[in-house]
Amino acid sequence: MKKRTEIQRGQIQKKVLIQAPPPVVFAALTDARDLARWFCDRASSDPREGGELNAYWKSGKTGIKGCARYLKIEPNAAVELVWIDDGQNVPPETPTHLLSYSIRSKRGTCEVLMCDRDETTLDEEALALLNSGWNSVLLELKDYCERKARAGKGRPSEES
Repeated sequence: MKKRTEIQRGQIQKKVLIQAPPPVVFAALTDARDLARWFCDRASSDPREGGELNAYWKSGKTGIKGCARYLKIEPNAAVELVWIDDGQNVPPETPTHLLSYSIRSKRGTCEVLMCDRDETTLDEEALALLNSGWNSVLLELKDYCERKARAGKGRPSEES
């Protein structure tokens, strides 16, 4: 996996090349069934500006729920979300955790730029942990999209 990482105060940027067309990557980032195959255990998604993404992760005998609102949707090009509840069970008064993906075709591959911005001040240890977590998450996205493209299931599903 070729990737580039930039870490600034409260912001992590990563770039990854995925051997799949933009519609496959876009569907993986917005379609509930696709999200449940690489990102979380269950999801519901309404991929339109103002729509919500609800995700659920199993954690032992319990689970963690997260909720985000889509701020920007450009089919096959961009997805931007603001996390309303990032699974910490403490919804912020003013959401400040933004996540964006930019998708570009590049020489037969797809370049994805991910930017995770959080206005909450994180110490270096927490930022390093988050950075490492994003490495794993983006590897899952890459693997899922490439498997889906190789299997000939490159068309995004019609339902969200």
